[in-house]
Amino acid sequence: MSAETVVRFGVARERLIPIAAVAVVSVAAAESIAGMDTKVPKPLVAVLALAGAAVLLSVDTVQLFLGWLFLAPLFQESASNSHIGHSLALAVYTAPPLAILVKHLAAQGSRPRAEWFDFFPALYLLFLVISLAGTGAAELRTTGTFSTLRTLYQSVAIGIIVYYVVAFWRGRGPSLVSIARVLMAVAVIQAAMAIVEAPTHWNLWHDTTWQRGGDFRSIATLGNPAVTGAVIGVGIVVGLAVLCWRGPLELRRLAILMLLCGFPALYLTKTRGPILATLVAALLILLFSARSRLVGAGAVALVALLLVVFWPQIRNSSVYQSRFTQQQNIEARLVLQEVSIKLIEQKPLLGWGYDSFDRVKYGVDVPSPQLPLSQALQSTSHDTYLTILVEYGAVGFAIFVVPWIAIFIRGLGRVRGAAPDRWFLVAMLGGVVLLAVNAATLDYRFYSFVPMLGWLALALIRRRLAEPAPA
Repeated sequence: MSAETVVRFGVARERLIPIAAVAVVSVAAAESIAGMDTKVPKPLVAVLALAGAAVLLSVDTVQLFLGWLFLAPLFQESASNSHIGHSLALAVYTAPPLAILVKHLAAQGSRPRAEWFDFFPALYLLFLVISLAGTGAAELRTTGTFSTLRTLYQSVAIGIIVYYVVAFWRGRGPSLVSIARVLMAVAVIQAAMAIVEAPTHWNLWHDTTWQRGGDFRSIATLGNPAVTGAVIGVGIVVGLAVLCWRGPLELRRLAILMLLCGFPALYLTKTRGPILATLVAALLILLFSARSRLVGAGAVALVALLLVVFWPQIRNSSVYQSRFTQQQNIEARLVLQEVSIKLIEQKPLLGWGYDSFDRVKYGVDVPSPQLPLSQALQSTSHDTYLTILVEYGAVGFAIFVVPWIAIFIRGLGRVRGAAPDRWFLVAMLGGVVLLAVNAATLDYRFYSFVPMLGWLALALIRRRLAEPAPA
């Protein structure tokens, strides 16, 4: 056995021991809690929390971050359907991000210099906390303080924590190849489960919410087909960037596998938002790449030709009838859009307050000729941007959107150069485009992982911008 092999074995062992310890503690905690009544002894909770914290803080920060990024989507919304899954989801979405933040704050080494737009994510979180304190009395009373704060932490704060940790990572952070590999691996797993789910109706957490007669949609482990489609779409975008923008050779096989699994799985979600968003981002990646521009133009022409030739069959298909001609669904969304605009007009600057949309929407009277207004209002918002404008007004929306615009524009300028990491910048910019388009068809306030992916992509672009541009 060579010396190099011994060193590699030692490094692998050092990484695997803490990860194995995390797994043991997690399983022990889950089994202990699941085997008890609803009331868990506080000493046990304290012991498990201390043990988990000790283990997490002992893991290398890069490995902890990549491991959490890989595991997090497996324990999102659908996991809450089981007692063990709910406990593990709470643990995965609470402890690792906080441990990563603590390790980041305690780390030594240089970090990029902050610019003016870097203060806006923290300012947005502060704005939401102030809004909650000033207008969230009803929310705190009905939902509970702990549940409300947990929702704010998981749906907003985690993404902002990830932004600051990744954008200002002290020392050498995760490699671009490692991050791209994890993102594609996560998407491949979700895609594979979505493909298996279509004929078998089986998913990991036995979530049957979307298994409706005549309108079955694959969700894998993410609880909503639009969220599942967005994660798969991000993987497709990364794979296309690797193949079309001269990405690392070591990622090519995974990228090809991603495309082979991703497109069928995306179709099986049968959800317009992520499908449209993925197509927009994918076409931009193809058309702006010199080596794939002809392929992209050919793909657009081929798709257009196929749509024309097979349009009668498509229009009569069960998928088209169940998903693309749902007049009732479309009418409800149009009504909610009108309601949102009316609410924005009434309080344009600071909005109605934290998580107020579903409470104040009933106070607006709008015409609904094809659907009873009460029936339309049973649905919640399907537009992240309108929800932010309703709840936090133009001030909150501006605070939220400023860093996205500033960093995205600077990232586009960096892509024009001859940097060797252009493939990664293109992947992240494409991911931002995809998630931004999808946000106009889905309210991200109910989810954790997909909004975090947007902040992660933004942070990675920001990190690349801090490095000197190649001559």
